[in-house]
Amino acid sequence: MLVALVGMTACSDDDDNEPKLIIDPVEQTGYIFVSAAYFQDMYYGNNARLGIYPNDGQYSVEFHDPQWGDVTFENVTIDEAHHTVAGTGKLTMVYRGKEGTYDATLSGDLTNPTISLPDVMGGTTISFYLGDAPLACQLNGSYAGTTSVMVGDNFGPYTVSTTYKITPNPDGTLNVEIPEHMLPETAMGDLTLGKVTIKNLYYDSVNDRFYREYGKLDELSMHFKSEGTMAMEGDYNFGEASEIEVKATDNGIKVVNTYLIGNMPFPIVATFEGAIASGK
Repeated sequence: MLVALVGMTACSDDDDNEPKLIIDPVEQTGYIFVSAAYFQDMYYGNNARLGIYPNDGQYSVEFHDPQWGDVTFENVTIDEAHHTVAGTGKLTMVYRGKEGTYDATLSGDLTNPTISLPDVMGGTTISFYLGDAPLACQLNGSYAGTTSVMVGDNFGPYTVSTTYKITPNPDGTLNVEIPEHMLPETAMGDLTLGKVTIKNLYYDSVNDRFYREYGKLDELSMHFKSEGTMAMEGDYNFGEASEIEVKATDNGIKVVNTYLIGNMPFPIVATFEGAIASGK
């Protein structure tokens, strides 16, 4: 750990029996999420490093990330009571194709500090998290594969090549972005199933999966179009029984999405299996 609390082993002159904050001067690894004016909480990998070092009664903090650059904060202030850190420095990174140096401010909890860059992309914040990235982060990326769709119990399977995108959140949940895809010559005609992003799937450790009952709770909708046997088109809300699960496989992910839309009397079950195409 970067920090630890230890109790007093003997009484001091000022009878201070409060726990003392000590700094372990060893560089630590972690993972980062970055927010800017154009995006929020985007995962940028688990290759970041952070070190807090005592220096003649003061502290310096060093941060390094392969993409977000390097900075050393000198004369850093540490609030022992609240375990927070504060300081300023200059971060060197490649931005818009050129290496530059940018004002940087360090703040926040010692095990989850943030670095603010006011002059990068309209204001950027790097959030460092100490330790190993959770499973949601490990699944980050785009996956190319095949979606197999059953309409009710008797129609299908209809298959189509698709690419799903998984993005993690700082709280350990993940989001699934399902692209628009077309299913020709189904029992209902030619179907177009619109793009939808289902957010905040939580990790279910009992079943080793990420899961969410999303239905009406999220007020999500899908643009659905059917041409042929049953002509219909519009934006339809999902039925209350709609649910989705994501499981890791040996070389990718498996997604099972069961949903109802509009007044359809039977569910659609879309099963996607794919391998990593980009990300991680």
